[in-house]
Amino acid sequence: MSDRGFPVLGDGGGWPVRRMLSLLLGVVLALTVAACGDDEDAVTTTGAETTTTVPAETYTITMGMAHEDVFTSEWWGWLAAREMGYYEDLGLTVEFIGTGGSGAAVEQMAAGNLDCGNPSMPAVAEALLVGIPLVNVYTYGTGAIFGIFALESSGITDIPGLRGKKIGISEPGGGEVAFLEAALRAAGIDPITEATLIPVGDGGPETYTAIESGEVDAYSSAYNDVFAMQAQGLTLSDLTPAMFNTFPSRGIICTPDAVAEKPEAVKRLARGTAMGTHFCFANLDACEAMMREVIPQVWEEGPTGDSQGSLRYALAQIQVRPADPMHYGAHNPETTATFIDTIGGTMEDPEEVDVAAFLFGDFLDYANDFDRAAVEADAQAYAG
Repeated sequence: MSDRGFPVLGDGGGWPVRRMLSLLLGVVLALTVAACGDDEDAVTTTGAETTTTVPAETYTITMGMAHEDVFTSEWWGWLAAREMGYYEDLGLTVEFIGTGGSGAAVEQMAAGNLDCGNPSMPAVAEALLVGIPLVNVYTYGTGAIFGIFALESSGITDIPGLRGKKIGISEPGGGEVAFLEAALRAAGIDPITEATLIPVGDGGPETYTAIESGEVDAYSSAYNDVFAMQAQGLTLSDLTPAMFNTFPSRGIICTPDAVAEKPEAVKRLARGTAMGTHFCFANLDACEAMMREVIPQVWEEGPTGDSQGSLRYALAQIQVRPADPMHYGAHNPETTATFIDTIGGTMEDPEEVDVAAFLFGDFLDYANDFDRAAVEADAQAYAG
């Protein structure tokens, strides 16, 4: 049992993320990140209309996606790069593996079963704060990926209004827990003694019933889960603190091992992802059409006429858009440090995190050195 009285969970009854990460630390060795050389020699082939440079060397990499269905309607940078063949054009084979959640993605990377992944930043921060070495080679998005919501009819309009309330969460080890605890503490609320956190699932029927019936006064989970509730007709007020919208949300997170041993693969993963993201911003309608074909299940409309996919896609257009379109993947050391400190404030005896070492920027120039006009032409010509 946890200190809040609910059973600890992992995958079907394992341990919570923090305890799991602490144990994994014992088997993970930090490696010094190796410097990367220039691209391998390339062979140029000429087609009917274009000239394509294909790398002479080919590489493979595993990428753990923090969702059971692999892709969501937010993760179009990776999806478009795969569907448009950008990774393949770069001589890279990417094996995308659905891990079911951020904690599981971190666990699998720490255990050496995955090279990289896209776990939520709260899960990444928790790993760093217990000493597990991870590297962010490419910041994919900025903004809150976990929300805190209450029914409009509840009368709760802000975080201080949650004092003494019952707050639904997906599960005890969910990535939203650290985020929620940080928000409560910032409002002067002890999340253990002055609020009750109750696992109610991740957006399924049991979640809907718990919120609609008043079993819980508020709900905190990933926006995907919240959007599923809104699509089913619940009218919710967003209580998420504005400060969290400046925090990093996801990135290409790798183990130091992968960056040291597979530098070419990792840097090409970053460039292909930048190309896929640029494709979508060049033609948002084409991007949506692609996602509707590949992951149709998230676009199923609910009673409101909205879908989880459409709501998430609309928000992602804000969160994934870079401050400078010539610098996809750019890091923000200041907000990242503030974010890690915020998560650390919810933990006992967190370790000091070297933010400069975590934000590995050596591949970002390479990631952005692609033919934008060619990608834009692909986007305009896309017919599904």
